[in-house]
Amino acid sequence: MIELLFLLLPVAAGYGWIMGKNSAKNQAHLLNRQITSEYSKGLKFLLDREEDQGLEHLINLLEVSADSVDHYSTLATMFRRRGELDRAIKIHELLLKHPSLNEQQAATSRLELAEDYIMAGLLDGAEEHLVWLVKAGHVEALEPIITLYSQTREWEKGINMFEAHSELFSKEQQFKAIANFYCESALSDDNPQLMRKAISLNYKAVRPLYELGLLAYIKEDYVKAIYYWRELVTQFTLFAPLFIEQLAHSYKQLNLTHQFHELVSDLLEKGGVLIKIKHCQALLEQGHTKQAFDFLTDSLKRQPTIRGFSFLLQLMGDQNKNTKEVLNQIDKLVTSYIATKPDFQCQHCGFTSYTIYWNCPSCKHWETIVPSRGLDGF
Repeated sequence: MIELLFLLLPVAAGYGWIMGKNSAKNQAHLLNRQITSEYSKGLKFLLDREEDQGLEHLINLLEVSADSVDHYSTLATMFRRRGELDRAIKIHELLLKHPSLNEQQAATSRLELAEDYIMAGLLDGAEEHLVWLVKAGHVEALEPIITLYSQTREWEKGINMFEAHSELFSKEQQFKAIANFYCESALSDDNPQLMRKAISLNYKAVRPLYELGLLAYIKEDYVKAIYYWRELVTQFTLFAPLFIEQLAHSYKQLNLTHQFHELVSDLLEKGGVLIKIKHCQALLEQGHTKQAFDFLTDSLKRQPTIRGFSFLLQLMGDQNKNTKEVLNQIDKLVTSYIATKPDFQCQHCGFTSYTIYWNCPSCKHWETIVPSRGLDGF
């Protein structure tokens, strides 16, 4: 508790100075002595290790005089970090009611109180304060309320907030969150039109294009599937593993496989090993076996990958029947190893998973989980 002593001693001194400056001299000295006496009592409780009684005494003093907002805000933050949410809430509620707060101090106290409520599970109270801040034009409330609506899955509230206050949104992560709100609401209400609204946002998101392509693919509307997924793989090549097989099938169904091969060639520079494997498969289909073998071995020399090595083993087995059985056994071991590795990783916090999450379960960021790259990745 020694840090509290350093925090509160300047407060006591500050009160003495303020009162001596602004009040009649005799009254100032009297009030100064009273306040200092009250602080001394609180500090004595702390020094005597009667922490609960000491902290409660200092909190109650706030109701008498709360000119030192920053000190009390710091004290409340310390309570919150220690998990003493009831005390943090009490301080912030009292600060918010104090008439001497300026507009910025009031907004900060309201935001901090909302954070207290969220940690305490009082989500309705948190929402009330965050909505108030957003309506008042405080951009710092956007991310907490987006996180809150993500947690409660109230997609329409988030969409309505965005459409009413879109001028406050400026960060890429904020737009990605709203794009996913549109997608979640669209899937829930079976209204793809909402996903198309998401495409028109200032920052492009992955999911609207992916979901629209998937809906078209399920309906065997391969033209639309190609339209959405081609745009997606061109803009966000890293996400190709999610749909590359279905995209290839869509081209094949329309007898346009050559166009798929051309697309893969265009993506070679920024694509991972999966794109390179698709290029090798295209060369094999065209009868260019040696070219495919040379391309793959050269790629693996420059950037070794387990999946690339696995495909090379398959290619070598197909070319040499005498060693095919041995190579197949090695490939099974390699494939088994790949199966033990997570396919996806969050670029923000490092969380790994075997399936795609549009909202990271760990850091709660939207669209930061991507197919893995590197030695074990795609």
